[in-house]
Amino acid sequence: MGDYGLKVSGGILLYRLYDVAWDINLQKVEERVRSYRRQSIDRKRFSKAFEFTNPPLSLNLKAFDKNINGKQYAVNAYAKAYDYGVLSIIFEIPFKEIETKDFEGLAKNGDEPFKEDFRKALDRLVDDLGDALHQANRSRFEEDYTVYYLTQLNPEKTARDFLRICDIGSLLLYEEGESPAGEAVKEELLSFRFSYSDNDLVILSWDKAFVLEPSGSMDIPDLLEFANTQLLELRVYDDMVDKELDIINDRIITEVSPSIWKIRRYEELAARVMRTVTDLTGITEKIDNSLKVTEDVYYARVYMAALSLFKVREWETSIERKINIASRVYDMLYREISNKRTELLEFIIVILIAIEIVLFLMVRL
Repeated sequence: MGDYGLKVSGGILLYRLYDVAWDINLQKVEERVRSYRRQSIDRKRFSKAFEFTNPPLSLNLKAFDKNINGKQYAVNAYAKAYDYGVLSIIFEIPFKEIETKDFEGLAKNGDEPFKEDFRKALDRLVDDLGDALHQANRSRFEEDYTVYYLTQLNPEKTARDFLRICDIGSLLLYEEGESPAGEAVKEELLSFRFSYSDNDLVILSWDKAFVLEPSGSMDIPDLLEFANTQLLELRVYDDMVDKELDIINDRIITEVSPSIWKIRRYEELAARVMRTVTDLTGITEKIDNSLKVTEDVYYARVYMAALSLFKVREWETSIERKINIASRVYDMLYREISNKRTELLEFIIVILIAIEIVLFLMVRL
């Protein structure tokens, strides 16, 4: 990334998203946060282009300083609580009028130096939120994402001119210790490039994004954050349904008996399968319906591209396929229960007839 006398202003947004609960009571979050000084509520007004069923609650965390590449930077800290059990922690490293080589160095530093800061922020937040977290858990699942966010170029440049000067593709594809990306890979990355006007720019990759937004709007970072929460939760639910299918399979092998006296076991297993299907179907629908991009075709294009990059639809398909398997297992168990009940009824009828015959013979004798 050359200098060309260009200076940039903006910030680097480091995201860590955690699955911490089955769901989060946002009203309780508001009540509990008022009792603590570590956070305050930011009643953020989201763009009219977004329609949240239950908008996430934004929290201001305590800012701190961080030494990066020998320079001291102020770091702003935020969090968002999503009602379907996700906490997002965001560290923002703002900068003003820095040279592009310094921006590149800061960007390539990544979020590794903040690993412990994220952990401490998460521990404090989970502790503070307490019973607002319903069925709290600390699964091994998390997502990280980085947005390089520029608001000003000095001297001013169009997005097209900026791309000629700065190798954003290399920046987004940079991985420490790996060989630089080739031109073909960078060209493929630029297929996920979007502009609404001559002066703004969005380029997406799997774990990073570049946003040039002179207006200072945070709509695109918000959309990308939400798409990452979808990815995170779908990974969690895919793992959950895998574990449930394993348990169901083991119980079918070890517990289910051909005996008509074991109907109760069939009924218990069938009930568990149905709960699994109902819970996961409800949760995936809740995630799908939690945000709609209502008015803006441009935002919709960026959002759908992010979902494509993150393989969200593939995860949804995987979960749907496994739920269908569970549904077929339920149907099989239900038929087996019906058959066992029929067999039991026939057996009882035979016994009753036998008793009646015995009684008849006893009377005759």
